[in-house]
Amino acid sequence: MKIRDALQRVKNVFVRRGNRAAGHGGEEGSAVLEFAVTLPMLMIVLLGTASFSLALYYMQQIGNATSSAAMAVGGEAGLFPNNDPCAAAKSFVTQSLPNLKPASISLTLTITDTSLNTDKYTGTGSTFSCSTAPSMEANYPVTLTVSYTYSWLPIPHFATLKEFTFVPSGNLTSTQAAIQM
Repeated sequence: MKIRDALQRVKNVFVRRGNRAAGHGGEEGSAVLEFAVTLPMLMIVLLGTASFSLALYYMQQIGNATSSAAMAVGGEAGLFPNNDPCAAAKSFVTQSLPNLKPASISLTLTITDTSLNTDKYTGTGSTFSCSTAPSMEANYPVTLTVSYTYSWLPIPHFATLKEFTFVPSGNLTSTQAAIQM
């Protein structure tokens, strides 16, 4: 009996070692641990990709709005109500960007007359007016710059957490010039 028991123990040791070598033993919780370690990194990469894609989308929309507003202001020289090309530019931009807060949009309109004198007007999407602008005529080039303050990682919006007060942000800017011929 003692020999049989000893042989059984030796057999069990070799079977356990063989199972471990084949990958069948001692690793029951490793997959859960690896998933728990890689999940935060995967979420950071996914959220960063989504935030960057949203910034590129907004940049494209801002560029399109700036281009159309500059062409409209340059093409309608002298035809603005109250001679206010800034209000017209603001109207074109805010109507083209309905998903963006007008207070976060800043506009700069530069009008150059035939004597090469420049008048520069700056304001936000909610308060942008230049009723003191000179009367625009044909061949007055205008340059419109639109800038939007974009906060990165807006998807989970970590700013609601009291411990997390840092919200990275930056400006998305587009400039377009136009002239009526």
